[in-house]
Amino acid sequence: MKRDETDLQRALGRLLTAIQSEEMRALGTPWWSDTHAALRRAEELYWAAKHGRLEVAMGARSPRDYLGQDWLSRHPRILPALQDLESHLQDFARQA
Repeated sequence: MKRDETDLQRALGRLLTAIQSEEMRALGTPWWSDTHAALRRAEELYWAAKHGRLEVAMGARSPRDYLGQDWLSRHPRILPALQDLESHLQDFARQA
């Protein structure tokens, strides 16, 4: 596995951790289901990257579009992890 692929998977792992933290905060609230759905989408990205199919999974969408712009606007705590992922995606795309 190339280093860039591993870095990309680590960035996705950090995003998953950030979303899981948001999910824990949302337990018992009406917003939990939206956060859980965002977590599932992030998990799909992680497993797609692990199997070399991230571009297929995302299509032409950005990570922000994939996770949902509305959800992201309500959860600014995950933005550092998302920005890290976006940076790794740019590096990965440049080397492809």
